[in-house]
Amino acid sequence: MIGYSVGALLVVIGGYILAIGTGWRLPYELILDGLNWLRANTWESLIIAIFIIVLGILPFIKPRKSIDHTFRTVSQLGEVRVTVDAIGDLIVRSAQSKNGVRLVKPLIKQREDGLEILLDCQFNPETVITEVSEQLQTQIKEDVERFTGIKVAEVKVLVRRLDPVQPNRSPRVR
Repeated sequence: MIGYSVGALLVVIGGYILAIGTGWRLPYELILDGLNWLRANTWESLIIAIFIIVLGILPFIKPRKSIDHTFRTVSQLGEVRVTVDAIGDLIVRSAQSKNGVRLVKPLIKQREDGLEILLDCQFNPETVITEVSEQLQTQIKEDVERFTGIKVAEVKVLVRRLDPVQPNRSPRVR
């Protein structure tokens, strides 16, 4: 959010300088009128300056919310946290053990009722998409729940491409 604000401010300042540089007198006169008003109205200038300084300091003082890249599960002995990367590795390993699956890129989202797993897949061309997708969904859900103890609400599969198997070609010799 701060980046957008700074960017917008820089665009306005750049436009102002461009207008003054091209000979447009209005921006120059507005700046002079504003500075004269600030000099003539000391108390108002002081209040405006303090307000601007406080607004400038607030983003640095405000505690930042840490982005939680782990999922929590509770066992009898305490809490267990599993990272998104660990769950992603588990999903990839589980998916690539299926025949017909060439490549899997998981995206994991947390919902109130459990994890939502989105699979971006690439299958072999001879694969029956509906059959393998259903098996993949079942296997991923079971594996994630069994190995992590975290409930999976939904597994969605997106088949991007069906890549033809590249034959092994011998290199050309001249």
